[in-house]
Amino acid sequence: MKTESSASVILRLLGKIFLAVLIISLVVGVICWIGGWRTMINYATGLMYGGMGAMIVGGLSALGGVGIARDPTYRYIQSVMPNSLSERTKQDWRENMDSVNFLFWAGIAGILTAAGGYLLYIFFK
Repeated sequence: MKTESSASVILRLLGKIFLAVLIISLVVGVICWIGGWRTMINYATGLMYGGMGAMIVGGLSALGGVGIARDPTYRYIQSVMPNSLSERTKQDWRENMDSVNFLFWAGIAGILTAAGGYLLYIFFK
């Protein structure tokens, strides 16, 4: 198994966050344009809403991942799988960590988007 350096992991994470902020900003810009919010103050408000939305989606993803892992029906259904209990538990932990990782980068992207909207709001007020 090939190991990655810390720098490459951080650069990949920053790339994901930058891409998420860019996508959120573009989607908010299109929605603001279609909705008639054509001033910079309105766009800044939209960015703050978009950032909060990204944080909420990340939080719901993490809560959903943990909720599925605790569901006894899901555990029972998994018991017919060919893997052993330890392998299924490791798989559940990997899936939970994927949800937490999504929460992490969506939360940071949401915070950066909302902060950018707030700075635009202050600058153009």
